[in-house]
Amino acid sequence: MMNTVLLLWQDAGGDVATAGPSPLFWPFMLIGMAVFYFFMIRPSVKEQKEQKTFSDSLKKGSKVITAGGIHGTISAIDETQISLLIAPKTVITVQRGSISLEQTKSVYGGNTSSTAKEPAKA
Repeated sequence: MMNTVLLLWQDAGGDVATAGPSPLFWPFMLIGMAVFYFFMIRPSVKEQKEQKTFSDSLKKGSKVITAGGIHGTISAIDETQISLLIAPKTVITVQRGSISLEQTKSVYGGNTSSTAKEPAKA
């Protein structure tokens, strides 16, 4: 069986040719890895740095939204945990990394105030 395979790979001179990748394989492989890095890995690392910067900039009294969608005001900050005031006399403790964004504006661009005026009826 092995002799048959070797005979299939013999060239005209009688030497056994080595079966290897095309000479263009490695340049295309390097280009593919660079594309993968710039479109997949680099944006993820950049986003992680932004999230860490945001997490480090949190302070007491900031209005935030957790990754689970809970809106609250920071009442205490620890190295790993944050206490959120979510209703009068209701405080919950969450991990610092679970705070997803600061509530400066509504996620949808509207007013976050609960006393927002109703639109005028025509």
